[in-house]
Amino acid sequence: MDHSAKAIKHPAGSRSLRDAIRKARLEEAERLDEAADQRDGELARLDLLKAELEAVFAEIPNHDDRFNLALVPSRPARLWIDLFTYVTVEDGANAYLFMRNSENGRRTLFRSTNVAETADRITDYVAAQIVQRERTEAGLTHAGGRSRFVPKRNVLASTRAWWS
Repeated sequence: MDHSAKAIKHPAGSRSLRDAIRKARLEEAERLDEAADQRDGELARLDLLKAELEAVFAEIPNHDDRFNLALVPSRPARLWIDLFTYVTVEDGANAYLFMRNSENGRRTLFRSTNVAETADRITDYVAAQIVQRERTEAGLTHAGGRSRFVPKRNVLASTRAWWS
C-alpha cells in the first residue's frame, strides 16, 4: 500500500475545481479593478496637466509644427509634447515624469508631484526649443538673405557636363 496516500489530510471530495475557479475569478477582478483605478488616476492627472498647458500651446507660432499636445491613453498613459518628449505618471508615487527619448535611450528631464511646477518646466522647454530653432535658422542665412547651403552654380548642369 502507498504510504503517501495517508499523508493527504483532505480527501478529494473537499476540493472543488469550481470553487477554485470562482476564487481565481474574484482575485483577477480585484486586480483589474485596481489597475483600472490606477489607469483612471493617471489619465486624470495627465488631463489636468494638459489643461494647464493648452494656453501655452495656443501661443506657439502656426508655422512651428514640432509641438503637439496629445494625451495618449497607452500603457503607461502619455502626454506627448513633441516627437521626442512626453510626460507620464510614475507608478506608486503619482509623480509627473517629463521624459525624452533619444538615440542614447530614455532620460528623465524633470520629476515632480506638483502640476504647476511641471507645467512651468514644460513651458521653459518649449520656449528653449523655439529659440534654438530660431538661432539655427538665422545661422543658415547670411546678411543677403540667401541660405549658405544654396550652391552658387547649377550643380546638376555641371554634373551633366562631366558625364558628356
